[in-house]
Amino acid sequence: MSITNGTKLSSNVSFQSADANVGFRPDGRRLFDFSDRVAELAPEESPFFVYLSQVAKVPTDDSVFRFLENRSKIDWTSRNFLVKGAVGTVAANTDYSFTVDTTGGASVDYLVPGMVFAVKTVDDTNGYGQAIFRVNGSITDNGSDTTFSARCVDLSNSAVSGYNSVADNDECQIIGTSFAEGSASPDAWSGEIEDDYGYTQIFKTACEMSNTAIATRYRGYANEWERVWAMKLREHKVDMERAMLFGQKARSGGVQYTEGIVGHIVKNAAPETTDTTALSYTSGSPYYRSVEQANLTYDLLLGDLEVIFDPARGGSADRLVLASLPVVTFFNKLGDGAFMDASIGSVSNGINRYNFAERDGAFGHKIMTIETIHGTMHLVKEPLFRGISSGFMAMIDMSKVAYRPLVGNGINRDTQIMTNVQSPDEDLRKDMILTEAGLEITLPECHALYNVEGL
Repeated sequence: MSITNGTKLSSNVSFQSADANVGFRPDGRRLFDFSDRVAELAPEESPFFVYLSQVAKVPTDDSVFRFLENRSKIDWTSRNFLVKGAVGTVAANTDYSFTVDTTGGASVDYLVPGMVFAVKTVDDTNGYGQAIFRVNGSITDNGSDTTFSARCVDLSNSAVSGYNSVADNDECQIIGTSFAEGSASPDAWSGEIEDDYGYTQIFKTACEMSNTAIATRYRGYANEWERVWAMKLREHKVDMERAMLFGQKARSGGVQYTEGIVGHIVKNAAPETTDTTALSYTSGSPYYRSVEQANLTYDLLLGDLEVIFDPARGGSADRLVLASLPVVTFFNKLGDGAFMDASIGSVSNGINRYNFAERDGAFGHKIMTIETIHGTMHLVKEPLFRGISSGFMAMIDMSKVAYRPLVGNGINRDTQIMTNVQSPDEDLRKDMILTEAGLEITLPECHALYNVEGL
């Protein structure tokens, strides 16, 4: 007989019949798949996990799962850049050198000779003017700067002051391509699909009780084991909800931690605290606003939604909005003459600006809907947003998140129950709930977090 020293990291658990009617030996271990049933328990306690497990489950066969982010839609619709350094006074049929302002990670990989772009030559005070240029020289990426040569082909009305002056930080917009008759094919370019990764996290919850307690009939609830077991299942699910909300991707001391939607946002986005400024777009970055309750006006929110729901960002027209109870109360208090007055653009024009009537959701939740000109917000109460997060409202594009349970080599590590994991000499019963899974977040610019202060 061989003897193995040390702690075993995995057990030789025998997979027996999962039929609930089949008994088990006092010293036997059995494994039950509970992945679908756990989501059905008290769905109002963990709405995000329930939505993930029901509509966004994508198994992974690697505890370090990888995924792709395709921003091609953004590339096609947002071909804008800024001039770095003044070009000066320009004239038609003359060549000029341009340097691109790459502040904030701006990319002009799409630039090829033959592309035509317009430069906004004056400010809003003097009026709008533009100069039209065609890229006619090679594009050089110097690492920190991108330079190229372009010919001015036309100018705006000379009656507009500043019509022919290209200054530092002037805005440029691609307006197509133009080639001479009989010319050769243009240069080609391609945008790479970006990749990212996440970790699965191992969740464990134990249910333990002495055999004496199991055999005892109690008042109120005869079977104490069943009562405690039901409580432990809900505890396990809520712990997963907490991780999917607040977790931050990390690996330390042999332990992996998955990323949560709130944890991702607060780690990767600086909060916008100016209550008169709309959120601004940065490729690969989520949105984060911290705002006083008194300053959260409909105008401010609508300006933000214009950015959040911008179809050029690749997201959908719907957001699941997980909101704290105080935030839900705040929205429902907004009545006549306030934030979202029903008489404005709703009754008179027949536009349903908002609908606060609760309705039953598909998975056991109550949903309140706010319909705006930019997109639809589906508010669901998130009971874990309390204490330091009592003012939280997370806008999540469910098409850009996924629940990633570890499933590979015939082994499913989604939520399961392992019975009788106690030591052989212990006069007790101990079962364990185990889940190994993580959260995938793609296109972070499709998600937003609000911290409404003062609630």
